[in-house]
Amino acid sequence: MVGITVPMSMDKIPLVKCANAAAAAAVPTVDLSAPGAAAAVEQACRSVGIFRAINHGVPTALTDALEAGAAAFFALPHKKKLEASANPLGYGSKSIGRNGDVGWLEYILLSVGSGPVAAASLPPSLRAALEEYTDAVREVGARVLELMAEGLGLAEENRGVLRRVVASDEADDIVRVNHYPPWPCPLAAGQRGRGVTGFGEHTDPQVISLLRSNRTAGLQIMLPDGRWVPVAPDPDSLFVNVGDSLRVLTNGRFHSVKHRVVAPAEGEQSRLSVIYFGGPAPTQRIAPLLELMREGELSMYRDFTWAEYKKAAYKSRLGDNRLGPFELFPSAAQDCSSNAVQPPAPAPPHVAPVH
Repeated sequence: MVGITVPMSMDKIPLVKCANAAAAAAVPTVDLSAPGAAAAVEQACRSVGIFRAINHGVPTALTDALEAGAAAFFALPHKKKLEASANPLGYGSKSIGRNGDVGWLEYILLSVGSGPVAAASLPPSLRAALEEYTDAVREVGARVLELMAEGLGLAEENRGVLRRVVASDEADDIVRVNHYPPWPCPLAAGQRGRGVTGFGEHTDPQVISLLRSNRTAGLQIMLPDGRWVPVAPDPDSLFVNVGDSLRVLTNGRFHSVKHRVVAPAEGEQSRLSVIYFGGPAPTQRIAPLLELMREGELSMYRDFTWAEYKKAAYKSRLGDNRLGPFELFPSAAQDCSSNAVQPPAPAPPHVAPVH
């Protein structure tokens, strides 16, 4: 596959210390068709913030067709790919966001909302595959959100509460296709033990994200103790990430995991991944769910709308703690394992009412 062709000084791409492959992440595996799926999903989201979903129902033929179409697109001459640019959406390379973050990748970023993928400038076969895949993975995301609600112990009549946050006609859904070509030259002797940043460390701001990749490694997550560990790729699975908004909706019960991608080294195969981000409508209020809060439990976050959080997130760097300005009790908000944190009492509006 043809790599990135636009000239750029490669010393602008940051290096990261390589994660210890011997300490590969024990990402929980959840069989979405199993009777105990809800409990397994809840435990994974509470302890790690990511899990590998199997028996998810997205046809292999569909993921294979999307991967082939994306690979063919990224193999096009750079000038041809630029025809699909529509800043901030469409095709791009190296620049991530608007605040100076860069990585060794090229990508397609599209808004999908509740309608068809807005990708008129893409090849028809790729556009069709993206639309079909997005419809299928959106259904998986809705099913997972219901399992989360069930695992959290919500009553049956309330188990659609998380799904409905991302189910409106104005939902801000995004799909991203990332291509990480191999770094084109060996690193210097003094850079051994380092890797080239493909996508810098960050948490996802949305409610939920579902990632599928080819067989090339590169994804890494940060464990609660601060260690970075690699996640083994599995093209037959979907990796489900808890986003910042879901962390707030669960009042810190779920952990939005920090993750990054290290680009393939010289001589390795390209990494190709597709990520669906389930986001709320711009006017959606993000606050701990009343259905989940126990009597007297305090909110760890001040209320905000998705539009407010998105605006704040887009002004920050990737690695910033973007939830920080919205935390009422920062030290408590970082304790993801706590079921209900009881810091000094805040103003009355942030106290859950008696149910």
